[in-house]
Amino acid sequence: MMKVFICPECGWIRTVSRRKEVECHKCSGVQMLPSRLTFVEYSQMSDEQREDYAQSWLFIHGKAKA
Repeated sequence: MMKVFICPECGWIRTVSRRKEVECHKCSGVQMLPSRLTFVEYSQMSDEQREDYAQSWLFIHGKAKA
């Protein structure tokens, strides 16, 4: 089963199949958090929708980019 993770620092979204601990390659090893998105939902999103989701997630969690 594919899982969707998001970086709590930069909002980068990554999909993985087996790993439970996922690191952000853009933030030098920051532990990524599981997203509430299913892989099917994520795969049906456009690039713009994915970026909007990441920005909304960061805003809600108080990490919005300046």
